[in-house]
Amino acid sequence: MNGLPRGQRRSAAQEIAACSVMTAILIAGQAVFAQVSGIEIVTVLLLTFSWSFGPKDGVLAAVAFSLLRCFLWGFHPPAIALYLLYYPAFALLFGTLGKSSPRRFAAAQCTAANGVLILLAAACAVLASTDTLKLTMLEIETIRALLWVIFALCAALLLLLNGALLLRRALPRAEALVRVIPVVALAALCTVCFTLLDDILTPLFYGIECGSTAFVSYFYASFLALVPQTLCAIVTVGALFFPLTSTFSRIRH
Repeated sequence: MNGLPRGQRRSAAQEIAACSVMTAILIAGQAVFAQVSGIEIVTVLLLTFSWSFGPKDGVLAAVAFSLLRCFLWGFHPPAIALYLLYYPAFALLFGTLGKSSPRRFAAAQCTAANGVLILLAAACAVLASTDTLKLTMLEIETIRALLWVIFALCAALLLLLNGALLLRRALPRAEALVRVIPVVALAALCTVCFTLLDDILTPLFYGIECGSTAFVSYFYASFLALVPQTLCAIVTVGALFFPLTSTFSRIRH
């Protein structure tokens, strides 16, 4: 907003209108996929909106979305706390990154992306190749298959990112990969943190003792949603980041 020429800065009414429309889109997106476990579109929509409109508008849309969904799907204290903690912080993070200088933070972003992707790939490989998951055989095999898919995607992203870094001067299109892959890696990490935060808040609210059988069962059962959600975040952010940020930027100006 501060980068717009004088006379072209958006009014408060325009900002409220943009956040209101974005809130409606987020609610509609969540409603469409509400019955499909692990599949959601909120991550890529809020990420690209915050990236294009800035942290303030992103946080406003995130708070409005978090509160409105409670009116539609019920005021469950763990869900209220989870959404009001996670989504405004998520919007603030990507809104701030969207306003940063690409050249200034390129090296740090790529280094962080390598670390995140290696961490995710290693975690997926360990969980998929051991008997850590104490669930039914069908659930274990399903989760293992999805974990190996995420491992493969992380490995592919690592190769693409580092290959693009080597070839960015020779191939102009490599620059796009250098820009988007760190965003994809961070979105995947945020998705994992969302589920882990839920694994802590919900059992504690219902008085389930940490480390008990019920606590561990809830924690591991969440993998049924965590794995496809992470996979969904990687695919949707990777595929839609540039089209959506371009669209939102045109709307903003």
